[in-house]
Amino acid sequence: MKKKVSLPPTFRYIAAFLTMRCNLRCGYCLNNIDQIKGFSRKDYQEINGKDWVQALNKIESRKEVPVTFCGGEPFLHKDFIYIINNLKPSLNIDILTNLQWGGAGLSRFISEVNPARVRRTAKYPSIRVSYHPEQMGKGEELVKNTKKLQAAGFSIGIYSVLYPSPDNLEAAVQMQFRCLDAGVDFRMKDFVGRYEGVDNSGQPFSISYGDYSRYAGSVFQKTKKSCLCKTTDLIISPNGNIYRCHRDLYKPENPVGNILDKDFTIEDQFRKCGSYGNCHPCDVKVKTDYKQQLGHTSVEIKLP
Repeated sequence: MKKKVSLPPTFRYIAAFLTMRCNLRCGYCLNNIDQIKGFSRKDYQEINGKDWVQALNKIESRKEVPVTFCGGEPFLHKDFIYIINNLKPSLNIDILTNLQWGGAGLSRFISEVNPARVRRTAKYPSIRVSYHPEQMGKGEELVKNTKKLQAAGFSIGIYSVLYPSPDNLEAAVQMQFRCLDAGVDFRMKDFVGRYEGVDNSGQPFSISYGDYSRYAGSVFQKTKKSCLCKTTDLIISPNGNIYRCHRDLYKPENPVGNILDKDFTIEDQFRKCGSYGNCHPCDVKVKTDYKQQLGHTSVEIKLP
């Protein structure tokens, strides 16, 4: 009998990074913000679909906490559809994707995946498609492909990050109206990170975006401090390693286990960390939780 692994009550997110590979090259990407030095998508080995299924199926989650497949672009994993179709029914599924699957990939997904398997009761779509104007232009094809999945019965919507460049903001507003006309759920997400450039007088500037008020000085610092940190996210890398935060995942360093380990457990505990000041914005930003209630951070931190 397989050992069951219980998700602690404090955990609110399961992120399965099937791959770090991506078929886009966006100028801003949460995988590679400026304080993650040396990030390389080639540094991550990938476990196969059978191993993913066997490992994830040991987890006992709650209906409101799905397994979220992300990356990189999760569709690039060769066993993406196999994993979806073989995950046990009690594990709900969400997907974060750029939907750049090509016509054949889109048709295969529609024909081989039951829409009911990627649909649950929530305040947001189960398949969340990211719109990147610099890579996708006006996004007409993205809306068209989203409509195909929507017509096939999938819970799907398009999201655009409010990256503060004039071109990006204009494209996001135009996409909002395009989706409204097409009957597609469209939402905007705050940009987190630093926006840098040169003003009209030729002076360089740097503006930080995101609410980090709960843990002041946790991001974009030149120096680091020690702390104790506890996560509410189960973060699983492409090779099965488990990380305590996104900063460690993208580095990558300090794994705390691997889902393929026979004695794998999910530990709800504070851990020593020496990287306060270089935290990843995703972990310390004040944001909404899975109930869409504002005030959540992915980690709890204790400073000396």
